[in-house]
Amino acid sequence: MRTDLIKQYGHTWRVFEEIVKDFDDDAWLHTGRGTTTPVRLAFHILKAVKYYLEDSTIIFFESGKSFESNSETAKEEDLPSRNDILGCINEMRGKTEKWLAKMDYNSANSSFKWAGETKLGVVIFLLRHSVYHLGELSSLLNESRNGEVEDNYVKAL
Repeated sequence: MRTDLIKQYGHTWRVFEEIVKDFDDDAWLHTGRGTTTPVRLAFHILKAVKYYLEDSTIIFFESGKSFESNSETAKEEDLPSRNDILGCINEMRGKTEKWLAKMDYNSANSSFKWAGETKLGVVIFLLRHSVYHLGELSSLLNESRNGEVEDNYVKAL
């Protein structure tokens, strides 16, 4: 089971990376509305991963911008670039793999009751959460390219 979960998360990280790479700089910031823009969704996914991994490290993006800013309310100039997000995807991918490799999946989940009774519930919840938002991100990519995009899910296999 452990190996299968690591592989499933690995595929999700590859899809995430490919989708982010496919945006151009303008679409990255301006496609969508409100908090549903590519940069804000990608940032939200990474923040959620850090939260559910219970990772308390202080993170700065390669640009020096703070990971700790609010993905929904940050000013445009304070949001991470695509390169910032890509660098952080690689960092969080490694942290996630270590988290999955060391976890006792049957142990009690005392931190996130909405995710289930065991740590396995948290693992599944985080995967579902990420995939949900990757679907939104993929939809925004399609919108920005007028439907002329590659199938990043298959490409990442």
